Amino acid sequence: MTTPHRTEPQANKLCVIIVPDGDGDRLIAALGTLDLGATRVGSSGGFLRRGSATVFSAIHESRVPELTALLYREFPEVLEPMALASLPFADELEMPNTGTVDVRIGGAVLFVVPLERVERA
Repeated sequence: MTTPHRTEPQANKLCVIIVPDGDGDRLIAALGTLDLGATRVGSSGGFLRRGSATVFSAIHESRVPELTALLYREFPEVLEPMALASLPFADELEMPNTGTVDVRIGGAVLFVVPLERVERA
């Protein structure tokens, strides 16, 4: 009798990576170069309420530093000038909302969560 799925006990960390929506495909490709499988889903939120890509990857804990290095190298955070009037809280400012402010955008957010097992049907 065969089992309906295969268990992979070596994948013991679930990495949840959030990048700007425009970087999602590039992240999937970069993970592929490291031979790391991943699943991408669309998401939104954050300070500027922009679209995001959330990528899930189950990896061995020994590969987490390699993944972290890839994220720092390929997805740096940058400063972008934004009009004060376009910020989500512009109506709450107690000063004229003219001019610009530098806002940190881009980059990646990584959550590393313990994972008991991975099953594929």
